[in-house]
Amino acid sequence: MGRNLFLIILGFIVGALFYSFHNFSGEPSFWELVLNGVLGIAISYVFHFCNLFLNKTIRWKQQTGLRLLVGIVMHLTLGLGIIFLGLKGYEMLYHEYSFFSEEGNKVLLKIGILLFCTVLIYNIIYLVFYSYRQYTMGQVMEVQYKRKQTELQLKALKSQLSPHFLFNSLNTLSSLFQKDIKKADIFIRSLAKSYQYTLKAYKEVLVTVEDELAFVNSYCFLAQTRFGDYLSLDLQLTDKELKSRIPPLTLQMLVENAVKHNIINNKNQLKVQIKPSNGFLEVSNNKTAKRPETKSLKIGLKNIVSRYELLADKQVKIVDEEKFTVKLPMLT
Repeated sequence: MGRNLFLIILGFIVGALFYSFHNFSGEPSFWELVLNGVLGIAISYVFHFCNLFLNKTIRWKQQTGLRLLVGIVMHLTLGLGIIFLGLKGYEMLYHEYSFFSEEGNKVLLKIGILLFCTVLIYNIIYLVFYSYRQYTMGQVMEVQYKRKQTELQLKALKSQLSPHFLFNSLNTLSSLFQKDIKKADIFIRSLAKSYQYTLKAYKEVLVTVEDELAFVNSYCFLAQTRFGDYLSLDLQLTDKELKSRIPPLTLQMLVENAVKHNIINNKNQLKVQIKPSNGFLEVSNNKTAKRPETKSLKIGLKNIVSRYELLADKQVKIVDEEKFTVKLPMLT
């Protein structure tokens, strides 16, 4: 409603100003003023919808000069067309006046010059306001993006600081102190490295696969302290994949999900494999007997998918068949 009112008022004012410059009959006329006002309103609406079309067809940011030139040409052509139809209507009402006479041609020339100047100024002003609006929208979207990214990373952090993980770690540590002091010391160091990485990495948008794997290895050491050789991690990565980047805590969440949702013992050995696959980082694990007490809400997977939606055009691929496989796009 506000936009329509603005277009009507602006169009009528511009039409009235046009009339004050050319004044068809030479004497003030209410109907001539109304005609110019209506023409101004029609032109303002045509310009508005023309801009909507051009903004989708030719991007200001990528083709500023072309967009400005096409806008001027189209607005001038459409404006002249509307004015021509309006003036023909005026001739039909006032048969004694003709815009195609020598005197009328002067009026047409004056209208054409005024319209060209108006269209030129209008497009320049529109470019300035449109650019400013896009800039402010970009700033707002950037803030929203950073806020969303932070929220997702905090959720990932919370999952790593879960009481359940800490409870299992402390139980394992208590058992180790009674059996193997040296191994307990290594366990404490690995646990400290895990939490140190977690607290540091959540602030980062992307980390290298190499850094993430160092954290995964620390986590796997903690898990293997409980499950022994029944849990194994198979890495098939080259230097190229190691230097690529991924959101932090991604690989660890996938490895932890594999441990959380599968029974691991001498009859149910779990193997987690990480390898490259056509521009993706493929994390897969065989499926053993499912833990009866574990209810999967797939919060970790949703978190990973949501973070990749903010960071990349490629989507995370999830395949749940004989093996459970997640393919992560590798970022540079």
